[in-house]
Amino acid sequence: MSLLRSRLGLAVAAVLAGLMVTVGGVAASGSAAAASPASAERYVIPKGLKTHKVTASALRFRAAPAGWVKGLLYRGDRVFIRESYVGSPWVKVVVVGKSQSGIRHETRGWVHRQYLRR
Repeated sequence: MSLLRSRLGLAVAAVLAGLMVTVGGVAASGSAAAASPASAERYVIPKGLKTHKVTASALRFRAAPAGWVKGLLYRGDRVFIRESYVGSPWVKVVVVGKSQSGIRHETRGWVHRQYLRR
């Protein structure tokens, strides 16, 4: 039993030694790819695809369809439609450039399709 415990302890120590340790936001060890988890969430807008303009004077930018409001998009703000569903008035969009209300570039959210035009 003690042999099993010591082998298990060594295996756990080896796994923990291989993990990235982060102290104060700075990676102490690990690969460069694992050092920036925020970059994995970035959405790159494909080149050549058209964006849509907001036509409403103020459009609620939501976290989910009919969800809480993350901010407002104003007439002229540009978005890229990422997802849409047949029969649903809601579309998932990505903000292109900084919006007039300060929503950052590449922020994802949901808006009502009626207020977007090419």
